[in-house]
Amino acid sequence: MAKTYGMYNYTKKERYYGKTKRVVPKRREEHATGQTQAISHWNWRKDKIITRTIAKGLPPKKATDKAHELESRKPPRGWKTIQTGGK
Repeated sequence: MAKTYGMYNYTKKERYYGKTKRVVPKRREEHATGQTQAISHWNWRKDKIITRTIAKGLPPKKATDKAHELESRKPPRGWKTIQTGGK
């Protein structure tokens, strides 16, 4: 089963959604080491970044679909959504 998560960079006013089969904090650590090019410009030591699990216990395809559906929503004024590379 998989999870859909969101990461919100309050410093840069950017949001990113993804899916993982791992625990979300572990996935965040992987992002922080630069493994995701789309958010490699985030400064994990200085930026205020909040990570939230949005849905869990989903089949992987449904978790991916949920992440893409969240990406398609209009962000709040002044914010931008970073598109995932996954399918």
